[in-house]
Parts: sequence; structure tokens; C-alpha cells
Amino acid sequence: MPLKVDGTIRHPADGDPWEYTVVVVVRNGKGEEIRRHVVDVGAMHGGEERGFTLAVEASAVRSPGRRTRH
Repeated sequence: MPLKVDGTIRHPADGDPWEYTVVVVVRNGKGEEIRRHVVDVGAMHGGEERGFTLAVEASAVRSPGRRTRH
């Protein structure tokens, strides 16, 4: 697996509710954004915790075909 990132956010017990958005952005080799996707939205109350894992999987191309540019 070329990339795997795990992370956790924790809401302070005495804070106002939060709303969160999980966004994935893919950039090309020049740093240009080629795809943006909202994966999830949610809310958290005091003392709550959320864990997230981002994984990038890669596999070999099985048959030669037309190359698409992303």
C-alpha cells in the first residue's frame, strides 16, 4: 500500500458542538487539483471522538489499453 494515514479528532468535553467534513483532494505532479470529493459530514458533541483512515491502493494494469490523463 503506497500510502496509509490514520488520525483521530477529539472534541473538548466543555465545547460547543462541532460539524465536520471529510474531504479528499487528489493533485497531479504539478500540484494542480484534479479531483475533490466530500466523503462524509457529521457532528460531534463534547467528549466525542472520531477516527479516520486514508488509504491509497495501487495495482498493476492487467491489459494494455488507452491511457487516461488525470
